[in-house]
Amino acid sequence: MSLFWGIRFWLRLIREILASIIDVSKRCLNGNIDPVISPIDSILAKPISQTMLANSITYTPGTVTIDVNVPEKRLYVGVINPRKREEIIPLEPHIERWLEK
Repeated sequence: MSLFWGIRFWLRLIREILASIIDVSKRCLNGNIDPVISPIDSILAKPISQTMLANSITYTPGTVTIDVNVPEKRLYVGVINPRKREEIIPLEPHIERWLEK
């Protein structure tokens, strides 16, 4: 566990939350909402890492983690608009460096 990557994770999470607040506000005002549930395969192996990823997704406006399948390393995420995997879980590499190594 590295203090550097932990701090970097929290700073990035704050940035993602602020960016999502703006994005969700614009989508709500424009009516540009098309909610879907996306299965997301993760590279994280440890349950604590998967939990941190699931919580960071839920903390970010416009996304919510519905289920985490730890053995299969899969998360089911509700999003207000279809997006690429990398846009839904941009914090995964930070969590990997922080908690997996």
